[in-house]
Amino acid sequence: MKKIIGIPTETNQKLVELIKRTKINNYYIRNQADFRKRIVEDVNFDDYVLDIGKGMRDKFTNLKSKKITTIDVNDFGDYPDIIYDICSDPDENLVEKFDKIICLAVLEHVYDPFAAVKNIRKMLKENGVLYGYVPYLFYYHAPRNLKYQDYFRFSKDALSYLFKDFKSLEIFPVRGRLSTPFNILFAGRWKKYIEKTGINILLDKFVSDAKNSEQCSGFNFIVKK
Repeated sequence: MKKIIGIPTETNQKLVELIKRTKINNYYIRNQADFRKRIVEDVNFDDYVLDIGKGMRDKFTNLKSKKITTIDVNDFGDYPDIIYDICSDPDENLVEKFDKIICLAVLEHVYDPFAAVKNIRKMLKENGVLYGYVPYLFYYHAPRNLKYQDYFRFSKDALSYLFKDFKSLEIFPVRGRLSTPFNILFAGRWKKYIEKTGINILLDKFVSDAKNSEQCSGFNFIVKK
């Protein structure tokens, strides 16, 4: 007779349910669009906004809100407003402070993404929204001086579990099954030059939505608390 330790079948069923509740939106595989523009459109003037790592980059000044705070683990002089390791518990003044939090291309660089997400959730107000991006099939991209490191990659299943304590999760695959390996092969040149022609959109039309979402470069995501 086989020995069963714990409740593996029940645990697996709960994980399956988490994955099933995740909404997959292939908009950014079908369209050459910038997710940051969506964020700009969603932010209202009355929102308190946190940009972790200042991932909005050149779109940062387009954010229209009464208060925008930036956080980073490194000090770059005039940036950030707060030097903070998001894997450690937030200061009480940051708890439930923000209506919108932006976390673009950050979670792969933290040593404990589960702690980071837990702390981000603490900083969000009730019904607050988290916007982010994480890589999946993507090349290593830490600097040689290791001022920041490159630790993790995230599948759609991983995101379902990572954000299990939130009300909803919508993920937007970036690049599909065919354009993703070209992005790895040609590194930054693919995005900087070739992708501007829209060839990635054309290539990924030859593959089903399901395959594109399973073998993509990464995921934009919108999570609601």
